[in-house]
Order: sequence, then C-alpha cells, then structure tokens
Amino acid sequence: MTQSARSNAAVEVFEEAASSYDRIGVSFFGPFGAELVGRAGIRPGDRVLDVGCGRGAVLFPAADATGPTGRVTGIDLAPAMVRLTEQDARRLGLTQVDVRVDDAQQPDFPPGTFDAVLAGLVVFLLPEPQQALRTYARLLRPSGRLAISTFAAQDAAFTAATEALAGHLPANQPRPSPTADPFADERTITATMAEAGLVVAASTEHRIESRFRDVGHWMEWMWSRGGRALLRHIPPQRHDAATADAAQALEAARVPGGGVSLTTAIRITVAVPHADAASVAT
Repeated sequence: MTQSARSNAAVEVFEEAASSYDRIGVSFFGPFGAELVGRAGIRPGDRVLDVGCGRGAVLFPAADATGPTGRVTGIDLAPAMVRLTEQDARRLGLTQVDVRVDDAQQPDFPPGTFDAVLAGLVVFLLPEPQQALRTYARLLRPSGRLAISTFAAQDAAFTAATEALAGHLPANQPRPSPTADPFADERTITATMAEAGLVVAASTEHRIESRFRDVGHWMEWMWSRGGRALLRHIPPQRHDAATADAAQALEAARVPGGGVSLTTAIRITVAVPHADAASVAT
C-alpha cells in the first residue's frame, strides 16, 4: 500500500468514527489530553496549534489554559471531526478556538506562528513522523515548545484482545505487524527529536484506568477510535466469533461486578528547538 493510500485509509477510518469518537463514556482521551496540556505549560495569551485534534481532548483544555486572550487552532484531516469539534467550540462559547481541515504531517502555517505545538497520540500514526517533527519545530516562535504524547505501555489484556480480533482477518488481509518505533522509549525519542532539530526538555509517564461495562462496551469503544481500522476488515460473519475470542482474552481484566478495567500508560515529551535548548537548561 502506498503512503498516500495509507493516509486516505486512515482519514476514512476517523471520518467514520467521528460522531462517536471519545463519546461513549470511557475515560481515555480526555484525561490524557488534559495531562498533555498541563505538561506543555500553556500560558494565558499563548498561540497554540493542536495537530490531529479529533474531538478536542487536547484542544479544549488548551483553550482553557490560554484564556480568551490566546488563540488555539485545531487541525484534522477528517472533515467530520473538524465540523463536529467546531460545533462543540461554538456551543461552549470558545471564541479563541479555530478548527480547520489540514494535514498533521505538514501543517500549512508560516514559520514562527505558535508558542506551542501539541500532538496528542498522533505523531506515531503519521507516514513520516520525523518530517512532521521538523515542520513543528519551524512553526514555533523563539522559546516555543513542542509537546507530544505517545504510548508507553498498553494493558496486556488489551494487547491480547486485539490480537484475538486480528486472528479473524481474511487470509488476504495483512495482519498488524511490529515495526521500528521511533517513540519506543526515552532513548529512542531523544534520538528522534534530535534528528528533527529538537532537544528533549522533559519526559514523564502518565497512567489512566479505563472502565468498560462489559465486552460489548469495549467493542463499541474499539469501533469509535482507531481500532475501527482493524474491525472494519473482519468479515461480518466472523464478528460474533471475533467478539467471543476478544472476551476470552479480556477475562484477565475482569473486575468484581462483571466490568473490564484496562490501564494504559503514555509518555509525554516536551521538546524545544536546538537553538533554544540553552535557555531551557538555565
């Protein structure tokens, strides 16, 4: 599959998921987004870019942090995400928020536009993440900062359940396979940032617990997010069997009362352009 085809497929997945994305009663994107904004040190009056803004998990906490004197721009390639998030911003009266269709791989803004660029659980999904990081660095004003979140550890039960679902893909459908991860750990992230002309100023981990009523609720959540990319390729006649296998894998995460509890860890990295590193250290 070409890079362009992969990008189009990803947009299609999130376009389909937009109406339910982060809207089915599971604590996940919201807490992670708020933590990213807190670690980024957003100040009143800042100009902020949120790349791959989705339904606003990072965008709205950033708008709260900048206040009405700031400006927060959210971009996403899925038009439905943009439309719905823009409606949410208007309903909340956030006049400092602007949401538009644009590419997180290469945002179309002049150099030195923003005090902060934020990327919540998105950079590792891009076709060329290091190219994206170089672009983000150019968009920063002097003393600006980039803050990204990436996965540090998935719950073992989540990984097992996802693998169980993948076992029901058609024979001609490529299975998810491990690839070199430029955000695998702190050492790798530091090297990745350095290649993009950035210096890591801070790196922290943050964990949250996500609760699900039952396996059906977990499947609904999977359909509402990037997991849709896997589920949409499972033949309809295999859905029941796939769900049953996922349920068996999730038994390890059962809690009293019949629900499911999964713990996810993310790593939040704050970086600055190489030229600004000395001022951060002092």
